[in-house]
Amino acid sequence: MYEKFINIINKNNGVITAKDAESKGISRTMLKKMTDNGYIKRIDYGVYSTDKFVYDEYYLFQLKHKNIVYSYNTALYFQNMTERTPSKMDVTTKRNTNLALYKEQINLYRVNQNILNLGKIKVFTPFGNPVNAYNLERTVCDIINNKTNLDLETANKAIRRCIKSKDFNANKMFEYAKKMKIYEKVKNYMEAII
Repeated sequence: MYEKFINIINKNNGVITAKDAESKGISRTMLKKMTDNGYIKRIDYGVYSTDKFVYDEYYLFQLKHKNIVYSYNTALYFQNMTERTPSKMDVTTKRNTNLALYKEQINLYRVNQNILNLGKIKVFTPFGNPVNAYNLERTVCDIINNKTNLDLETANKAIRRCIKSKDFNANKMFEYAKKMKIYEKVKNYMEAII
């Protein structure tokens, strides 16, 4: 009886929110019955999983907060541009979003809606789940713009590693810098480190 619903959840990496479940034809009542009968587990408020799901805090956080983009150290980590595993998740979202409940887990950055999706790409967590993060060019712009949030040595090392990457496009970085109104800051920084 529940096999159809379990297949739907498994196609979603073994995890689903109650809201997403409803959009796929699984009612909250059905989720409760499946949980009570041991077919799925409730792993967080409004989030359910099958045995297929391997716990992935990055993916779960993205699933619960669809308007966030992983940024700074977390974006670097996902793109193999740093050896350090971030102690907290760096997330960027629009200005009026309140995520104060998660202050122990995240470093929160807020931006205007018009630049929130600038440089947003799909990347994969270490567990292979897709999440949103900023590309290298946007990440470099963010780091240069907010150097006080990172230790200088780590920031310089990460930026040098990014600009040496075959995936890095300096023209795209300067285009982003103009849209973010930080062109001179980025230009001066790049001239100083090259």
